Amino acid sequence: MSASPFQFYRTFVPMLRGLNDPVVLSFDNTTFAKAYASDPTIHPHHFIHSGNFFSSPYSKNPELRTKERVLLLQEQLVNDQTDGLMTLNVPVNGDFKTPYWKHAKADRLKALETSLEAALWAKKNAQRPDLLYAGFEVGTFRDARYIFERALNAGLTKLSAGFGLFSRLAKFRSEDRVKQFEVLAAYNQLLSEFGDVRFHASGGSSLNALELLAYANVTSADGSSAVIAGLAYGSVLTASGRLVRADKLGEWTCNCEFCSSKNPLDVLNELKRSPEARVRHNVHMVRLSEARINDALENNTIAELTQQRLVEYDKQELWRCYAIVSEKLPQE
Repeated sequence: MSASPFQFYRTFVPMLRGLNDPVVLSFDNTTFAKAYASDPTIHPHHFIHSGNFFSSPYSKNPELRTKERVLLLQEQLVNDQTDGLMTLNVPVNGDFKTPYWKHAKADRLKALETSLEAALWAKKNAQRPDLLYAGFEVGTFRDARYIFERALNAGLTKLSAGFGLFSRLAKFRSEDRVKQFEVLAAYNQLLSEFGDVRFHASGGSSLNALELLAYANVTSADGSSAVIAGLAYGSVLTASGRLVRADKLGEWTCNCEFCSSKNPLDVLNELKRSPEARVRHNVHMVRLSEARINDALENNTIAELTQQRLVEYDKQELWRCYAIVSEKLPQE
């Protein structure tokens, strides 16, 4: 497995002063640019996405999300802390309740070819083509193997795929996770042939999947679970990667940067009372996980760390994903 450093970007970006942790932006995120420009001490690394095609206004007005408009607005956000731009990723169609793998092959490949055309157009027209990550919406091993190989042969050495869209639907949640790692297995097959390739996993990056992503040679990922859990669900991350409701806690011990400098009882009361406190704690837990991952990558022990964490998470679905990435490839 690769020793490339692993970087996590926080999505759903409330202003958290003093953190300066890497964030992911949408191409039309002018709010971010204005807010952060007003405070020169907040200057985080960021990855610029091509926007959520499944949400308003783009689900109703797809003409607002063209390859030309996406690149134009992305480049207005680029500065010396920009790590990457995701090119236009095209969904199979407007039916976001039917997983990609259940659509006709011809429809799936048409969407992937359109995404590839957008990436090649951006490579030709971008001011900073070195920042581009070719974006795809792909849901099967064979589709991924096909389109990733075409992209790599065309000189696109940075790839990206959107994940987790169908995890929002309970009946597809488990299968969606497995399909994500089938896609990554296809990417891994190509690494030995194409060498220096980078991969950004957009979405589908809950804390208990980070080690698996790094084990699968993903070099960066983004996700909102740390923020959403603290704000919407009143939950905090534990060292084992589990989410627990803060208002159900009777005691609290944590060695993250946010918690360790305070009295445990004071921290417990703050986590129960303050959504921002929960988010800050959760972000620091992701940082600790990221640090462990990069230490393991540097010391070539990422397989051992991944196995150790999967034992702690105790989810059969994650072990299945591990097996898929470990060259036990899907049969299609």
